[in-house]
Amino acid sequence: MGQALDKLAIIAGQGSLPETLAKNAREQGHDVIIFTVSGQADAAFAGFDAIDIPLGAIGRTRELLVEAGCTRMVMAGKIRRPSLAQLKPDAAAVKILARAVGRGDDALLRAIAGYFADAGIETVAPDSVMPRATMPKGLLAGKLDPALRADIDLGLAVLNSLGEHDVGQSIIIQDRRVIAVEAAEGTDAMMARSQALLDRTGPAAIFVKCRKSGQDDRLDVPVVGVETLRNAAAAGIAVLALQADGVMLAAAPETICERAAKLKLTVVGV
Repeated sequence: MGQALDKLAIIAGQGSLPETLAKNAREQGHDVIIFTVSGQADAAFAGFDAIDIPLGAIGRTRELLVEAGCTRMVMAGKIRRPSLAQLKPDAAAVKILARAVGRGDDALLRAIAGYFADAGIETVAPDSVMPRATMPKGLLAGKLDPALRADIDLGLAVLNSLGEHDVGQSIIIQDRRVIAVEAAEGTDAMMARSQALLDRTGPAAIFVKCRKSGQDDRLDVPVVGVETLRNAAAAGIAVLALQADGVMLAAAPETICERAAKLKLTVVGV
């Protein structure tokens, strides 16, 4: 009975991060069970117990975690935003949505975390399971022209201001101009639409990513992985400036460094 009470639940969305988290947690001695979000999670999770859960079934999900003996959970991976009709929220989800309506993503995630806390399930930050995975300070790959520092500072200032309104974790800057701000479409789609807006003959385009000001550190942690690097290079972005100790890396720092070098990208922790 004591073992079951120590189980860590990973609520898994898209991408490789949830599986990487699961492997790291197991290596640390945690008893891990995966709850894959239907139509979203796309990792294999080989060797792990996995239960599929509809995105809108918040009440049933809590019941399953309690039945499994989970006392902690971590939310990881991207989630595509469905329409309300596609979401099909259960009674618990309807109540949570009603409390968070018009208040942004962070408020919604806080309400969900509070709902699980009422059942004795603590929501923990992904980087508490993968402490080495946060972006280090300083240059990780490539070279940084000191003249670009003003663009990085502009990006950080804009994101800090927008974060107070629970908007965006990422921005693209080129030659002191805001090219794109991440909205509901997410980082990858923002990069794709910025491709046609960048001046390929101008100064380096810079992608800046950080946690929203006032954001709950357990929830919606900004993540950069190999796919982010590929999308940045395809869009014509040359520099990724990531908040040190704030942005999580979906792959080991050495892997990020190696891939960035191949793509001729500069990656720096700011």
